[in-house]
Amino acid sequence: MIATARALSQWLQQFGLPVYTVADVPDDAVVPYITIPLNEPEWDQKASFYIQPWYRSVSNLDLMQKADEITAAIGRGVVIPCAGGHIAIWPENPLQQLMVDGDFRSIYINLSINAYHMPGI
Repeated sequence: MIATARALSQWLQQFGLPVYTVADVPDDAVVPYITIPLNEPEWDQKASFYIQPWYRSVSNLDLMQKADEITAAIGRGVVIPCAGGHIAIWPENPLQQLMVDGDFRSIYINLSINAYHMPGI
């Protein structure tokens, strides 16, 4: 699980926002940032996964641009190297979904993930 989490976090750094796991967003975190779940699929099976950029705004424009940037980098799927192998993420349907809670806004980017490395690495 550590290899998968590190690889995803490092890959997401290219988008210029802090990356947190859903359960570990600091109380003093300042938006914008990205959240991801911590889940590790069996090595030979896919699992549901998502990337969720967050902004605090009354406009969706910056948020939609960041979600489109991430989605474009994923394309039809991306393979990300990790310790002991690699992980792959690819789009699912619906691909993006806007979520609004007052002036906190996010886009849920719906994906699947495979972890092609030895379990426990």
